[in-house]
Amino acid sequence: MIQLLQETIQIAKRAGARIKELREDNALTEDMKYGVELVTNADLISNELIKNEILRLYPGHQILSEEDTGRNYDMDKPTWIIDPIDGTVNYANGHYQAAISIAYAEGNRVRVGVVYNPFLDELFYAAENSGAYLGVQKIHVKDITELGTALVATGFPYLKDNVPEIMGRLERVWPKVRDIRRLGSAALDICWVACGRLQGYYEASLNAWDVAAAKLIAREAGAAIGYFKEPDPAIPDCIQCNNLIVSSPRIYETLKELLM
Repeated sequence: MIQLLQETIQIAKRAGARIKELREDNALTEDMKYGVELVTNADLISNELIKNEILRLYPGHQILSEEDTGRNYDMDKPTWIIDPIDGTVNYANGHYQAAISIAYAEGNRVRVGVVYNPFLDELFYAAENSGAYLGVQKIHVKDITELGTALVATGFPYLKDNVPEIMGRLERVWPKVRDIRRLGSAALDICWVACGRLQGYYEASLNAWDVAAAKLIAREAGAAIGYFKEPDPAIPDCIQCNNLIVSSPRIYETLKELLM
């Protein structure tokens, strides 16, 4: 896995450099997927770069990507789970909270995860059972015991058809924590829990490519990971994503009770 991790890091850095260059050159175009979700030409360019590099190295592997339509996969086989830009709305509006997310899974488990923010040049990565890192520094969750001291992040879906339920959770959580953040990139939110900048994160509507890499990074950093609604047992954990909680271990159960 060490060689595969190093290859993944290099791919993420190349894709990150490319999307940064496109934005700096004012070379972006925007469109809408399914009428609700922003996509830029940079998403598509990054997607092709990452796929081409993976298939050059591992031509027999599967790729599960946000920007591809065919999504029937056997997750027991070697599979790459990629988000060419996590935080596209941030990216298109000149914000820094956007990242390349690449996970490698086999045997229904994520074995390698890389999340790279090219705008801050921050590289989060982990290999299974080898710890989590930000650059060369090993990272750990911040150990807290009281939910009232936690800085917690969340996110909202593109479709605004479930606002009362979303706001109900927010109303229950916000008074019980130190503060709430809505930063716009699930992958980076989870990595920020891993390195202690946040102590909790939750979100109901996610996709596997949003969180696959970051979940491994958080787990390797000592985070508690679970779900505030019973997950579908037919879905392998490597692509399980909805109703996600990632937090410092000793506040996990309290946060989960508020979200259920």
